[in-house]
Amino acid sequence: MGSRPSAPVTYRPTPTAPVIYQSVIPEEDFQRASDYVDDLKAQRNEIVKQREAAGLGAADMARRQQQYLQAEKDAYAQSLRKP
Repeated sequence: MGSRPSAPVTYRPTPTAPVIYQSVIPEEDFQRASDYVDDLKAQRNEIVKQREAAGLGAADMARRQQQYLQAEKDAYAQSLRKP
């Protein structure tokens, strides 16, 4: 009885090129994103206008902060001993 020869060994090269995927994004999605950003900017501008109307705008807050700093300086100056 003879032994059967083993099957021939075949070597296959491993693929070296990466698999390239491509996404197709419809143009309307870009338009929707642009519309959404424009809507967010409009909402933000409306909030800024409401705050300014309520006296909470950037200029009002800066003026108020300056008044607080001046009041603090005046209180400190009054707390010093007078010769």
